[in-house]
Amino acid sequence: MTQFRAAVATVALGLSASFAQAQGYPAKPIRFIVPESPGSASDLRARQIAPHLAETLAQPVVVDNRPGASMIIGAEAAAKSPGDGHTIFMGTIVTHSLNPLLFKSLPYRPDEDFIAVTAVTAAPPVLTVGANVGVTTLRDLIELAKKQPGSIGYGSLGRGAPQYLLMEQISSASGATFTLAQYKSAGTYIQDVLGGHLHIAFYYWSIVGPHVRAGKLKALAVAANRRLEVAPEIPTLAEAGFPGIEGSAWQGIFVPAGTPPAIIARLHRELARIMSLPEIRSSIVEAGAEPGGNSPEEFAAFVRADRLKWKKVAEKANLVPE
Repeated sequence: MTQFRAAVATVALGLSASFAQAQGYPAKPIRFIVPESPGSASDLRARQIAPHLAETLAQPVVVDNRPGASMIIGAEAAAKSPGDGHTIFMGTIVTHSLNPLLFKSLPYRPDEDFIAVTAVTAAPPVLTVGANVGVTTLRDLIELAKKQPGSIGYGSLGRGAPQYLLMEQISSASGATFTLAQYKSAGTYIQDVLGGHLHIAFYYWSIVGPHVRAGKLKALAVAANRRLEVAPEIPTLAEAGFPGIEGSAWQGIFVPAGTPPAIIARLHRELARIMSLPEIRSSIVEAGAEPGGNSPEEFAAFVRADRLKWKKVAEKANLVPE
């Protein structure tokens, strides 16, 4: 009984300390680490959120771009920051789901070094082909690839990119063979598809959407479990005959381990409110993504499930960590 009372007292002291820290929070500017360059999708979204968060917290929110090394530089900087709520991190599918599968060792631990706060967006890639390819459905593309084995190419940033892993699943499920063409930038391979030098661009609506609307690309399917709100005419992969193949490039906000629960609750409350603002939500939907704002527990569960899903896909594709 004495040990039980001591344990209860310890928990109470911890909660009291957390509450006390939250009462004085924030005491200085918030550093918002983004593991990508200025102008990237994560950066633009962070800069959209930052002014609203600064207003509600009454402290500046400074976006700190730390690009490089498959987002490892930014993730490491965030992981090694104090867990006092004055550092937040824009984590992504790369930092928390794919890097653990692509690298044998990382200078950060996705689960142990971070605490999830809330999702920001989830954008599924859209499978498009050049207007000159002459197909109107994914089934048409599959049949063309079967008639011309190895001649139908698609662009990807490498074997660890979601586009590669999704195409590997489509190839395995259909029996068709597609040829990977590796590029350093998505913009380059999309231009090659527009120019008729490549067949498939499997990328995000914010980039391919204008070309689809202009009739320069044909959208065949979206890698999501439901159609895009901004383009409901595009079927999902499941509707196109490939159930169970989906995967979105997501972004979400994390804090370093050790951040007091009361501060996490405060950040979540403010961020969820920001994510529900009409101008924020509409900009996300127009980009072909789903707005976030879920609870820390829901977001943490999503990240774990997402990593497990891609792990199974990577193993089936014989993707070996470097």
